[in-house]
Amino acid sequence: MSVSSQKAHPQIRVLSDDLANQIAAGEVVERPASVVKELVENSIDAGATLIRLDIEGGGKKKIRIMDNGMGMAPEECSLAFSRHATSKISRFEDLESIQSLGFRGEALPSIASVAKVRCTSARSESEGGRLIVVEGGEVLEAKDAACPQGTTIEVAQLFYVTPARSKFLKGDSTEFSHITQVVTQQALAYPHIQFHLTHNGREVINTLPTDQWHYRIAELFGPDLAKSLLEVEVESGDYQLKGFVSSPVYTRSNRNAQYCFINGRFVRDKVILHATQQGYSHLLPKGQHPAMFLYLTMDPKLLDVNVHPSKAEVRFAFQQDVHQFVAHGVRAALEKNQQVDLTARDEADIPLGESRQPSPPRASYQPPQWIDKSHPLVRGDLSQALRTMLKPDADSASHQVTWFDKAPTPVADLIYSEFEPLGQLDRSFIIMQGKAGILVIDQHVAHERILYERFRGAAKNRKIEIQQLLFPLPIELSPEETEALTPHLTRLLDLGLELEPFGKNEFLLRSVPAILKNGDYEKLLREMIEALPREAHDDVLNEKYEDVLIMMSCRNAIKVNHTLNLDQIRKLISDLEQTSMPYTCPHGRPISLLFDMDDILKKFLRR
Repeated sequence: MSVSSQKAHPQIRVLSDDLANQIAAGEVVERPASVVKELVENSIDAGATLIRLDIEGGGKKKIRIMDNGMGMAPEECSLAFSRHATSKISRFEDLESIQSLGFRGEALPSIASVAKVRCTSARSESEGGRLIVVEGGEVLEAKDAACPQGTTIEVAQLFYVTPARSKFLKGDSTEFSHITQVVTQQALAYPHIQFHLTHNGREVINTLPTDQWHYRIAELFGPDLAKSLLEVEVESGDYQLKGFVSSPVYTRSNRNAQYCFINGRFVRDKVILHATQQGYSHLLPKGQHPAMFLYLTMDPKLLDVNVHPSKAEVRFAFQQDVHQFVAHGVRAALEKNQQVDLTARDEADIPLGESRQPSPPRASYQPPQWIDKSHPLVRGDLSQALRTMLKPDADSASHQVTWFDKAPTPVADLIYSEFEPLGQLDRSFIIMQGKAGILVIDQHVAHERILYERFRGAAKNRKIEIQQLLFPLPIELSPEETEALTPHLTRLLDLGLELEPFGKNEFLLRSVPAILKNGDYEKLLREMIEALPREAHDDVLNEKYEDVLIMMSCRNAIKVNHTLNLDQIRKLISDLEQTSMPYTCPHGRPISLLFDMDDILKKFLRR
């Protein structure tokens, strides 16, 4: 075999600066919000008290960030676009005690390698400034320029050099919602700084400088959430925790109102989140999360912030100590405000990953004295209830429990009208009898199916009955909620929800669907906003609006622990039979279970 026919081995080579910068950009710059985060952090580190952000096209078209920080000297401006150029660290030991936000020295060159960047900066207006223009990593212009003190950076056509990457970006609304999140995070961390954010010329955020975290929270999330907050303030050794958590009665179905800052840096840390949840112990309903704004201060040497290119994750030297400190701090705040009894089992020491003990069963149902309280019917265990037969002895002082061999059968084809209602079990389940056996119906999910089909049909035909509110309800949203809601105002109007913009992040709710009588409209609206799609694709819209209809039906359906008389039961069953799918709720849960008569007769030795 000739040498020329042999396969050549790859050769080791040093990458060009342009290619190295683009690879670094892949780690640092994921989307427009990544650019905003890096540049805002630089502005904060520069001592700015005003940061103005003007965004176009969700940040894909243009990002312009202006600050009044100390700015850069003329000779530093070009150097700032070199890889690993930074003023934050100068030796290895500095990594052990990092207190600045940006320190890697990769942000500007990485951004400039995949976008068109224009930077002007000056130490002071009297000294004059410098203009640098960089496109695709190449410096096109560098000259003196008149500009005020501070730095202004304009980033246009992000990823124009790498169009394949731009295809992975979402719609303008989605990308801007991520930018809103970044600005909100920084505004919460630094309340003394004024943040002014616009999108396509529309003002979204404009905070007033303050030294009070609570005021900044109210400014961004509204007074209702702020009023529900309980102050947290504890200190132990190397750790200090301040901030706020919400009362257990104010919860959300997601973690959108959970913010944690360590030494002024926003982090997404599972240790802090888990510790907070443990601090609430058994007080939170399943699937619900508290609002929290926690500011943890600690010795930088006990914390590694250099574990991820975006610096959103951290590593603790003593993880368990931090977990217990935060959990006990939250518990102390709740106990101080008489929200929890610390004499109950303290779950703050439960290891990470271990689940909480379930909440105690409802105490509303009081069984007769002769019934064994361990019986599944009494415990409310409907998977077991009615699978047992109570057979009193001659003196009726005791009973014998016999188990059915077969589990109850989810109903799939029975006719409800062939059964006669007997009443309710625990004011939550309808009991009916018929030739086929005993039928148990979950009144909540049955009503949910009825409301869902009525609502869906009315929405489809645009014939929703509307109830005008006598007094419009003012609702103040966070900037992120406003951005999520605004594109859907017209379609929500088709559902009977008329919302009129009233101020920057405020709306007036003027009408609701008549089906939502006597509801907590504000809570319902916030839950709807969480479910709304951030994209405009028809398939996504249809799927998400289906979720909205289901959620609205669920919230307005008859609840458990609600008394129904026989006439109301018959009306509910009649309405249920008229639906297209009377055997499951919109979530897919069974509406009814059948306890077979043949099995009952066998157990009484009648067959």
